[in-house]
Amino acid sequence: MIGSLRISTQALRHNAQALRDLVGPQHAAFVVKGNAYGHGMIDTALAIEGLAVKLCVYSVDEALELRDGGITAPILILGPVPPDWLDEAMAADAELALWDTKGFVLDLSQAALRAQKRARVHVKINTGLNRLGLQPGDLPDAVEAYGRVNGLDIVGIFSHLASAEELDSPFTMLQLERFNDAYNHAEPLLAARGFKPIRHIAASAAAMLWPQTRLDLSRFGIALYGLWPSPQTREAMNGGKLPLQPALSYDTELVAVRTIDAGEPVGYGATFHAPRQMPIGVLPLGYADGIPRALSNKGSVLIEGERAPIIGRVAMNMSFVDLSHVPAAHPGSKVTLIGRDGAHEITVDDWAEWADTINYDIITRLPVTLAREYA
Repeated sequence: MIGSLRISTQALRHNAQALRDLVGPQHAAFVVKGNAYGHGMIDTALAIEGLAVKLCVYSVDEALELRDGGITAPILILGPVPPDWLDEAMAADAELALWDTKGFVLDLSQAALRAQKRARVHVKINTGLNRLGLQPGDLPDAVEAYGRVNGLDIVGIFSHLASAEELDSPFTMLQLERFNDAYNHAEPLLAARGFKPIRHIAASAAAMLWPQTRLDLSRFGIALYGLWPSPQTREAMNGGKLPLQPALSYDTELVAVRTIDAGEPVGYGATFHAPRQMPIGVLPLGYADGIPRALSNKGSVLIEGERAPIIGRVAMNMSFVDLSHVPAAHPGSKVTLIGRDGAHEITVDDWAEWADTINYDIITRLPVTLAREYA
């Protein structure tokens, strides 16, 4: 066994139900982009689609993969769709994000006519993140323009928040105010065209910390997988208020055990020298397998219920650990990289702290090629 990711579908369903309960049964969408944040998109979607109002992806190829995998739930593509993929998007019956009033919307209209169906779109407003979206003041004119396009239904108006993970976030309230003002100015025009779009701006952190941002729909990503958007959200929502369960664990086996003498180096660059004669273990995994190179000489794994520090540089496909406190370790011993073994646990957040990054970065980098087992 090189490495195996174990995904608990029970934990995924538990989290989906808890988040659904938080916002109401008709208001929870789940984000499965990025291979379901490393958890495996098809199996994750199959596990929770019955609890989802919508499933959100980033790209049209993700939407197509879901349909090919048997997913029938409504799908919203949040990212840009190349014009030459619009026929595929229509065939997948996917809803699309829209922030263009010129060429793309006309291409979309033509794709809808070819498919003999109406394109369902969610119009995106830029309220301050400054990535994608119409400026708030441009929404009324855009609604007028969209209303003149054949085959187009505005089924949603949405935006995305920049700093909702913070307990004190005036900018979140400013973004919400901009969003509401834009919608209120456009609402008479929408109604005149027969459009009754849902409004959504909240992802996991906002839905937890800022109930006023929940509106008609909340898009849950990181929380679905039992992880917290930030330490602040965990502090505010934990203690039984929202009992999330991490869904992923990561195991491997020792492939070699050796004893090295005092002063001997370990790994590339000789960044670790043995302070004494000591046993070390070799793992058959490295940064190509999702272990951040930043964990070199940092952090630990669990072997035989004991912590074994990572030593030396993490290489592309191998890593080293100090076995000084694991006398029973041998080739074939189970190694827990993420998860629990005995009294100890190593979490995705531990990896993120050691690598000076965020938990999103850790799990979405787990390679598609790693075996995933679902139970």
